[in-house]
Amino acid sequence: MADTLFDKDFLKRIEYLNLIARRLVFGRQQAQHQSVRKGASIEFKDFREYSPGDDPRTVDWTVYARLGELVIKLFRQEEELDLWVLLDRSGSMNFGDPNKFDHARRIAAALAYIGMSNMDSASIVPFTNKLEPGRTQLRGRGRIFNVFEFLDDLKTGGVTDPAASLQEFVSRVRRPGLIVLLSDFYGLERVRAGLDRLRFFKHQIYVMQVASPWEVNPTIRGELRLVDCETSEFDDLTITDSMLRRYRKAFADFSEDIKRYGMKYAIGYALARTDTPFDAFLRTVLERGGLVA
Repeated sequence: MADTLFDKDFLKRIEYLNLIARRLVFGRQQAQHQSVRKGASIEFKDFREYSPGDDPRTVDWTVYARLGELVIKLFRQEEELDLWVLLDRSGSMNFGDPNKFDHARRIAAALAYIGMSNMDSASIVPFTNKLEPGRTQLRGRGRIFNVFEFLDDLKTGGVTDPAASLQEFVSRVRRPGLIVLLSDFYGLERVRAGLDRLRFFKHQIYVMQVASPWEVNPTIRGELRLVDCETSEFDDLTITDSMLRRYRKAFADFSEDIKRYGMKYAIGYALARTDTPFDAFLRTVLERGGLVA
């Protein structure tokens, strides 16, 4: 698979990220929970089928001896958390070198691997102006190849409406989970409206703003035709130094607005520049204690 985004080297890199996640985030969280609950009673909740990647110590060997089925025990005291990666695949994501959508897909795959290894389940759901079919409720690291295949085949197109997409999401998913939103976030007011809906239903939220170096700090000057990636509308402009300065300030203000909104409502934020390798970006997020509160 010469054209795949997800080669053997990618798999090695996400496994290393997973080790970091276990040590820096999930290990600390587990220790905190155990400390809080020390001496408390544990109520049995249910069984679920064993999936590759589950801790073998959680297998109920009595059931296996009796029925020949591998199942694990769930307890009400365990805080199960689903990971949902909502991936913007609108036309504006197909931009830049390195390409924004390629970068976002690599980040999404790495997050799914971490989620399938450490959380109750992981899901990847693309969206434009509505939610689209994805890969949901995946458990166990062995399912990562299903994720690779899905993301390799995913293309960009259409316009984005995060408010409509997130409203559709909360109408389907009511159990609070960890929501990672991967997007360039154009149309900030609509983004805020969508995030407000997620907050209302008590989801943990982390937003990752995907941007190319050209969007952050363009240097091109002269006569240009600027084409809207989503609507194909265009403007013919003469780009001057003063226009570039105004644009850079506008982009910095735009990103700062997203970050400020997140800080106000305990929403995580990170700028995912495409010239930063996906694993270096995610390692920084993890080292700052991101993803899981």
